[in-house]
Amino acid sequence: MREAASRGFWVSSRSPYGYNRVMIQDGAKKRPILEVNHAEAAVVRRMFQMADSGKTLLDITKTLNNEGISSPTGKSWRKTTLYKLLTNEVYTGTAVWGVQSKDKAPPVRVEDAFPALVSRETFNRVVALLESRSPVHSHPRRSASSYLLSGIVRCRTCGKALSGQESKSGQFAYYVCQSLTKQGSGACDAPRLNARKFEGMIVDQIRDNILTESNIRDLVRLVDEEMDGMAREQRERLETLEAELAEVRRKMDRLWHAVENTDLEINDILPRLRKHKEQEEKLEIAAEETRALLYERRKVLDDVDTIAAYAQDIRGFLLKSDLTESRAFIRSFVKEIDVAPGRAVIRYSIPMPDDSRIPGRDMEELALRVPVLSNLHYGGR
Repeated sequence: MREAASRGFWVSSRSPYGYNRVMIQDGAKKRPILEVNHAEAAVVRRMFQMADSGKTLLDITKTLNNEGISSPTGKSWRKTTLYKLLTNEVYTGTAVWGVQSKDKAPPVRVEDAFPALVSRETFNRVVALLESRSPVHSHPRRSASSYLLSGIVRCRTCGKALSGQESKSGQFAYYVCQSLTKQGSGACDAPRLNARKFEGMIVDQIRDNILTESNIRDLVRLVDEEMDGMAREQRERLETLEAELAEVRRKMDRLWHAVENTDLEINDILPRLRKHKEQEEKLEIAAEETRALLYERRKVLDDVDTIAAYAQDIRGFLLKSDLTESRAFIRSFVKEIDVAPGRAVIRYSIPMPDDSRIPGRDMEELALRVPVLSNLHYGGR
């Protein structure tokens, strides 16, 4: 088996989702290889695309289940199933065998053993993103936090993270150093930041430094080039949905055939018919939506000047749109924000463009205006 695996044969008994296990002649024996299952492969590529764009496992499973797309077991998708799929190197075309070998021998690895469904770069980005959200690297409360900058704001004085905290039954929200929340007043001199004002200030800096006219114009040209690729993905999605629809209808036909030609009663198949009918309806809705998207695809792109004007509205998008999308956008450009009394330092992941306020630099210092409440004395001393 080790020798067969080293030659790129798929020696496991089950094929991964997205592939079919096919026997070919190898001398006197027949050995299995993997061939692409085009309907399932379109689903796999879409999963990686959604994960790469910042969608969570829960977002992706909800989308697939709402569209009636079946999992490898024929049931609903679960986060654990999706996680195993998105972290499986098989989708880069790499065969790995013997990871849990009892003789402790190193596993067999063969690159380009069969057709890849995603690039190595995409796979690595998705795995890194999933790891960054895991409890080992990020506290579950932080991953699920409703604060836009949670996980990237740190106190320069003590090195602790600033976490979200509410007061007045949620009426006010702040970023507070964890030293203060755990040890109380005097443990650190980090300022207590009004969450929404601080988030707005950071978003404004991102807009002014990254969403510059030169970047926006380059982006529009890239979008124009990618339109055909996006339309292709939608067509692949439609093919997947139509293949799933055809399979569901075949199952329903087989059930009716069994009633007509055997001793089965209609009541025996009603539960399964209802289940297939519900799945058929979901698939039909999703397919119709995809057809509409394909029809409208070319109407999406406006001229460069109109698109450039959208940058002025990005602040509202980041502060009010889906939290997952906003967070993913910000973390694409910001590595960390250090906060100290009276100032904050933004560390960007890339150098800023020439028409930004800090051309060529990857760090910016901001002044923080933390208001002081006045003291009012009543009565005696």
